[in-house]
Order: sequence, then C-alpha cells, then structure tokens
Amino acid sequence: MNIEQQRRRHFIEGLHAVAKFYEENPDAYYDGMHLTLNMYVWGGAARKTLAGTARAFGQCDKIYDDNNVTVSRHFSEKVTVSVFAPRAKVCRRVVLGERMLPARILPATQEVRIPAALVQIVEWRCDPLLPGDTGS
Repeated sequence: MNIEQQRRRHFIEGLHAVAKFYEENPDAYYDGMHLTLNMYVWGGAARKTLAGTARAFGQCDKIYDDNNVTVSRHFSEKVTVSVFAPRAKVCRRVVLGERMLPARILPATQEVRIPAALVQIVEWRCDPLLPGDTGS
C-alpha cells in the first residue's frame, strides 16, 4: 500500500470511528451539530480533482465566488462534504479588452487623534467540565 492509499485509509477509518462512537454512545450530544468536512485542493490538479469529485458526488452544489470554486454534497441534514480550490487554478482568466481610468486626486484627510481610554484587562478561567480535567 503506497502513502496515498495509507492516507486515504486513515481518513476513512477516522470517519468510521466517529460514526461508531455515535452509534455506541446514544447519550453523546449531537443535536446542535452540523458536520462539514472542508477539503482544500492545492496545485495544478485542482480542476481535475474538483471535476472528479463532482462526478463522484453526483447531485451536488457548485459555487463559484471571487476566490474559490466549491463542490459540496449534503449527505444528510447534518452532514456535508465540501471540496474547494482557488478559482485561479480551476478557471481560466480571459482578458476581454481594456479601458482607461482617468487620473484622480484624492483629497487630503485630517489627522485622527484617539484619546486615552481606560480598558479592562481580561483573563478567562474556566472550571473543569469533568472530574480530573484541568480548566483552561
């Protein structure tokens, strides 16, 4: 088994371990949780990786924003997997033309003076949740 296969196997085992934990511990809190697995794709293979993921997902959401392209699948009401990559690695930049912006003069701004102020120095101290825990 190569290193990539080992990494994949460890990832899958971790997912199974979380599912098993919740199956075996009905009192463990889950109700307010929405589990989103965010994975970021780097490098030149980003487009190919996102395309392959979208194919594997089947019905999924594809979002293109100013910085990233994201492919997401909702596996249930509470579980989502999102894979995203830089837009520049997935999309092609096309120059459609040019336009000239006129020269401008920005008006000067006045100096801003911030007066002295009394502020609180705060430290957080939390009691342990369980016996034997240390607070942080």
